[in-house]
Amino acid sequence: MIEEKAFAMKDELISVRRALHKIPETAYSEVKTAEYIRNKLTEYGIPYEIVTETGTVATIHGKNGGKTVLLRADIDGLPINDESDFEVKSEREGYMHACGHDIHAACLLGTLKLLNEIKGTLNGNVKCVFQPAEEGDGGALPMIKAGVMENPRVDGAFALHVEPLEKTGNIQVKDGSIMASPDDFKITITGKGGHGAYPEKCVNPLTVAAKILAKCHEIPKKYDLPCVVTICEIHGGTCRNAVPDTAVMTGTARSLDSDTRKRLVELINEIVTDTAHNFGAEAILDFNILFPPVVNDSKMNDIVRKSAEKLKCVTEVTELETASMAGDDFSYFGELVPSSYFKLGVGNEDIGAVYPIHSPKFKADEDALSIGVSVLAQCAIDFLDTFGK
Repeated sequence: MIEEKAFAMKDELISVRRALHKIPETAYSEVKTAEYIRNKLTEYGIPYEIVTETGTVATIHGKNGGKTVLLRADIDGLPINDESDFEVKSEREGYMHACGHDIHAACLLGTLKLLNEIKGTLNGNVKCVFQPAEEGDGGALPMIKAGVMENPRVDGAFALHVEPLEKTGNIQVKDGSIMASPDDFKITITGKGGHGAYPEKCVNPLTVAAKILAKCHEIPKKYDLPCVVTICEIHGGTCRNAVPDTAVMTGTARSLDSDTRKRLVELINEIVTDTAHNFGAEAILDFNILFPPVVNDSKMNDIVRKSAEKLKCVTEVTELETASMAGDDFSYFGELVPSSYFKLGVGNEDIGAVYPIHSPKFKADEDALSIGVSVLAQCAIDFLDTFGK
């Protein structure tokens, strides 16, 4: 029944996805996106709450009270110019839904519509969260602080994310850590500037920066840590023959567990401080702690696996061997309740849907929309059937 209902709304799901695809908006500016989502909920006869300015929450109340499962979709786009050959393009130059959040939102709207039609059979409640700013500093935590996990209290959570490098019809799962903590940092180095012809009279902050870069990039292998450290920017100097006084570096440090995360901060700080001292310079590390790793609960993953097995539209459930070093602030929900974050295959070589997320050529197979709705709806039903009675 679930599958049939999801595929019966295929044309509508495509229409919703394309409408959202045209209007990508970045973190906390998703005004038109939120308006579109809320108008659709009104059209479906589903009440909603505004939680944070561009966040929206809709709850379907099933029979007999029971437990509550949360389903989350992020809604923001990226400041990337749309270079795909998809027939529907972004209407905002320089902005694009290059991470598939338009698909996530369309799938969640479809899931809401479907479950609302059968709410009298649900053994509990389904709370659906349309979350802003996943690509920014994270919109999940502000929504949690605003009370999204209460009234009714949430007992478990699911989220899907598109994966264009996985075939349409396949689902990817992984127990434990599946996404990293995407922390970033800034290093400010102060040396002694002067004429490039007399380097011995200077303390070149660019030399210090080069040494810090090399040592930071050695951290994962040298210390055998499940992490990534990447320097992505170095700024210093204004001309070819003058040593600058300062240089600034920025980068990202990604880890899969709290112990590694703590160790990374210590190691980077040690490298920065010792390297600068050895060259007679000064350096300051500003480490920006963002959201934690996404850690899946094995029992929640089992629900995804078993739910997918019930669906003819799911070809295969594949087990990921390694975690992604990308991040997602769905992790904040997972810190509070058992959760599962799984990947929805949207790749199709026949239509060129093989570019990775965040690529300006990103494209997704829209046949995956009904599959996403089917899996989300079935997971919600099975969670409530298992824990909600």
